[in-house]
Amino acid sequence: MYQLHIANKNYSSWSLRPWVLMTELDIPFTEQLTPFSAGAVQTAFKAFSPTAKVPCLVDDNQVVWD
Repeated sequence: MYQLHIANKNYSSWSLRPWVLMTELDIPFTEQLTPFSAGAVQTAFKAFSPTAKVPCLVDDNQVVWD
């Protein structure tokens, strides 16, 4: 199953876009929210994204889209 790593949907329209698309197309996924925070964002995002950016779509521990 896909894991969609996003930041806060209220502040990141880029995170909201794939979430809306996958929801509307009934593509099964789990949402992994990593909120924006002062200073530690880069480190937190690096845990799942090679570019340390969101949104990031992961399937079977491999990045599909970053």
